[in-house]
Amino acid sequence: MKKYTLWIAGGLGALLLLLVPLYFKSTFVLHIYTLTFFYIGLTAAWNIMAYGGNLSLGHASFFAIGAYVGALLYVKLGISPWIGLTGAVAASFVGGMILSMPLIRLRGPFFTLATIAFTEVLRLIAIDWRDLTHGSAGLNIPFDLGWLNLTFKSGAPFYYIALALAVGSVWLSRWVRYSALGYHLRAAASDDQAAEALGVDFNLVQITALLISATLTAVLGLFYAFYSYVLEPATLFSFELFSLQPALNAIIGGMGTVWGPVIGAVFMTPLGEFLRFYLGTIQQGLNYVVYGIILIMTVRFFPGGILSLLTPLGVRFKRWIGDTGDNQ
Repeated sequence: MKKYTLWIAGGLGALLLLLVPLYFKSTFVLHIYTLTFFYIGLTAAWNIMAYGGNLSLGHASFFAIGAYVGALLYVKLGISPWIGLTGAVAASFVGGMILSMPLIRLRGPFFTLATIAFTEVLRLIAIDWRDLTHGSAGLNIPFDLGWLNLTFKSGAPFYYIALALAVGSVWLSRWVRYSALGYHLRAAASDDQAAEALGVDFNLVQITALLISATLTAVLGLFYAFYSYVLEPATLFSFELFSLQPALNAIIGGMGTVWGPVIGAVFMTPLGEFLRFYLGTIQQGLNYVVYGIILIMTVRFFPGGILSLLTPLGVRFKRWIGDTGDNQ
């Protein structure tokens, strides 16, 4: 009975999400939903590396690689973004391999600082390579309607694509966590020397996690490029939006878990848009002060994130369902 109840609840939740664009015609409402799904996917992708205990603040590099490669193939050569997706994934894979070479032996804050430096190098290349990227001026994606061009009149198709990306990212994150790779990553995060003594190849599992996370992030980067129709280094390499924000979502929701990033993104994305809209008009950057306060409070009082507060409720709910099934 418990199993069927959970499946029914999940099915009803999925049905409600599918019906949202039919009942909410507001462009702003659809944008908030789409952005929330987008950050769920981005945070889940970032969180794969957190299984191994690595805190990356350079994921904007892979995000921008995916956006630039997929969009430039479309703008310069007329290749559909659905086909260009393979190029974006391949480029991010190569970027991940290049990044892994100098970082393979770095740990803790040294790894984190190196990922930031990697992103900054790529940002400068994008600015200086004007013949390809148009530098700081950026490049606009032509508005040519059609599914093949990933260009639409309304926000509903982007909503469904973002929802699919979110589901796919969370599924992949869950698969990694409960696979042999995930167990090795968590063992290495707990005690890398003990894990290596037991036969875990620390370098291999870290590189594998990095490549999976990088390619998934690149896919989301390509989606964002066509969602915004603009290729511009300051945005695509944004530290706040695509490196720091996923980390904040994961930490506040519950870093290193499957559902923590989902909870963090669902909580922080609408809140972030609200704070930016209302506080940004009062004083630029004030919304980040509130973000900082929320992060400090979470780390201070709930080190396990919001998920640590919800877990006991989930256990009670499962017990209640079990008791209901037994009574029937």
